[in-house]
Amino acid sequence: MSSMKQSYGFSLVEVLVALMLLSIAMLAVFRSLGVGTQTAQIAHVRMLAQWSAENRLMEIRLKREWPNIGEERFDCSQLDTVLSCSQKVIATPNAGFRRVELQVFDAGQRQVARLVGFATVVR
Repeated sequence: MSSMKQSYGFSLVEVLVALMLLSIAMLAVFRSLGVGTQTAQIAHVRMLAQWSAENRLMEIRLKREWPNIGEERFDCSQLDTVLSCSQKVIATPNAGFRRVELQVFDAGQRQVARLVGFATVVR
């Protein structure tokens, strides 16, 4: 007869394997949280940029005077987000309209929004 003691519990190897699997799972969770946070930040900046472009187009329409044909660049920051806008006004075949192209850039000069609209003067 063999006199083997019956072991209760986990061996060191089993504990190390379990810890390794747990750490891999936690890394995956933290990575997905980081990506989600970054995506939310990008969406926030794009939303603010779109608002800037829409504000400028509405400003042009409410002035009730023709925007000058040509290009101009100006600051259009929103809240604590630094943004710059580029406005291009182009004549159209219909003399009653002018095409307005707006681009919004973030602090790194990446385009984050673009809006095209038309301006007219109603008298």
